[in-house]
Formats: sequence, C-alpha cells, structure tokens
Amino acid sequence: MSYSPISAGECVSTGAKAHVLFGRMLDDNDFWALLECDSPQEIAGYLKRTEGYAKYLEAVMAATVHRAELEHALLAVPLYAVASFLPYYGGARKRFLRAWVERFQAGLLKQVMRWLFAGRGERESLRSGYEGLPFVTLPFEALISCKDFEEFIKTLRGTKYYAVLREPVDWLLKGRGNLYSCETAIDAYVISNIYRSALSLPMLERPEVLNLLGSMVDVLNVYFCYRAKRFYAMSREEIVNRLLPVRFKVKGPTINRFASCDDMEAFWSVLSTTNYLRAFGTEPPNDELALERDMKRFLRERALSTFRKGSPSFHTVIAYLMLLEFEVRDIITIIEDVRYDYNRRIAAAFLTRPLIPGGALSWR
Repeated sequence: MSYSPISAGECVSTGAKAHVLFGRMLDDNDFWALLECDSPQEIAGYLKRTEGYAKYLEAVMAATVHRAELEHALLAVPLYAVASFLPYYGGARKRFLRAWVERFQAGLLKQVMRWLFAGRGERESLRSGYEGLPFVTLPFEALISCKDFEEFIKTLRGTKYYAVLREPVDWLLKGRGNLYSCETAIDAYVISNIYRSALSLPMLERPEVLNLLGSMVDVLNVYFCYRAKRFYAMSREEIVNRLLPVRFKVKGPTINRFASCDDMEAFWSVLSTTNYLRAFGTEPPNDELALERDMKRFLRERALSTFRKGSPSFHTVIAYLMLLEFEVRDIITIIEDVRYDYNRRIAAAFLTRPLIPGGALSWR
C-alpha cells in the first residue's frame, strides 16, 4: 500500500489551489495581444501587467530586457509553481513532483552539451539559464568551464547523470556516437523515473496521473519511430533500443510493427490501430512543424480534460502544471515570432493553444 502523508482534505485543498492558479493563466485575448506586440520588451511589459506572471517577472526591466533574459525568466515559472506545491506533500507525491521537475535540470544539461559540442556560444547566456533557480543540483558552473567532453564526463562523476552519460559520451569521444544518443539517454532516464514514481502514487490518484504520463510516453515513442524511419533509415533493432524504456498503451508488438515499417503508408496504417491517430493526423504530414503542433495540442487536450475531471486532487495539480508549461512554451514561441517579425497570422496557427478554430489562417 502506498504511504499517503496528507489527508484527503489536504489533497482537495491543493487541487483547489491549482484551480485558482489556472484562473490566472492567459486567455485567448491575452494571446492575441501578445501576437500584436512589436518587440520582446513590449511582450515583457504586457506580461508584467497580468495576474499570472507579474510576481515572476518583478526583476525584469521591461523596457530594456533582452530576449534571452525574458525567455529564461519565463522558463523558470513552472519551477516556481512546483515549488509552491511541494511543501504540502510528502512520500510518493513529493517524490513524483521532484521527478517531474527534474526534466528542467535535464534540459539545462542538454543545453550545456549542445554548447560544448558546437564549440561556440556565450557562457553568460548559459549561466543566466540556471542561476538562482530552485531544484538545480548539478555543478553547472564547473560544467560550462569544461573544454571538451572528456572533462565534461569527469565533472559529472558523483552525480546521478554520470552513469547515464558515461557510455554514450565514451562513444562520442571515440567518434562512433553522436550528441543525439547522449540526449536520448538523458530523456530515457528522466521520463522513466517520472513514470515509475507515478506507479507509487496512492491508488485513487494513480490512474489519472498515469493516463497523462502514459499518453506523453506513447506519443514520444511513436514520434521517435516516425523520425527514425522517415529521416534516418534506422533498423528495427536500433529504433527499439533507443526508445523510452517504459510503455503505456503502445506496447512491444505495436512498437515492433512501427519499427519494421518500410514506408510512411505502412507506418500510418499501424498508427490507425492505436489511440494516437488524432495526435499525428490521418496521413503523413507535409509540414513537420504542423505535426509537432498537433502532438502538443493532443497532449494539452488530455491535460485539460484531466484538469476538469472529478473533484480537485493531486491529478488536478499535475494537469495544471502541464498546462502551464504549454502556455509558457507558447509565449516563448511568440517572442521568437516577434523577434524575427514572422507573419503573425501564420504564427497563431502553430501555437499549442488552438486560438484559431480548425487551424484556418485567419485573423480575428
């Protein structure tokens, strides 16, 4: 039996808190207003006037903020949201939230690896991404001082990522591997820990959380199979060995069918037998950006459905955190669109939040 350190009433209260915070998220009018901004500074000024972001952007000087500084501040918002819930929980729930939030640190670690692999970029930009953030335990200051991957892996010794990256980095150093293998090793470790921690949640809370996580795991595995077949001509064995080491509804036999497909028509035929055809569309895509958007929209819909389901509880909190992350990512997408003066009508159609019914490229 899973240990439950807080009462059912306290679980309801944290779920109710998630509902309050959800009410402070941006609405469609806010997103349209952000799309009409002319600069990242104008976006910062707008967000500082909203209830949901004002306190997180207090230190940001809207008139002079650099695009990277604003994006780093926004990426920290879900971290602080998790931190606001963590004191209420113990046992399996706290372990789950800590596993959940580890994705952010893993993302920072991958950024450092990309910077080191490319051999260019500014240390100060990387430093601003992790300084002052909660839940950061890796020695990032030492990592961004490394000259090569040999020094990088030695610096990780004694951390939980050393065993994860030792082999793929060794292959990279020998010229027989690539950075993608390192990143997939990190993803497999982090997402597997989240999924396994969900299995230890109290019985009544477990199904809804697992449905959310399971959908994410399945979509990521199917998407990897798709990319491996369409762009890399990988063998069935290579594909299966690189997938996330956890399964939800898309299990071994179906995975093997995906990995054995000879073309995209066969791939979509297998996809039609799963619960995820809507996440990828009814036929192979002509636009990869549209495919990624549809996947994110599918997961956002799942999170929204879970958030609204039943009485407020732990699953409500997790669904809210997922929705907040999608919102932050959409804001960052808008910042990039504004920065490069991208066509706003087209930009609106590629947000995770479906602002335009049916995806039609029309303005308000």
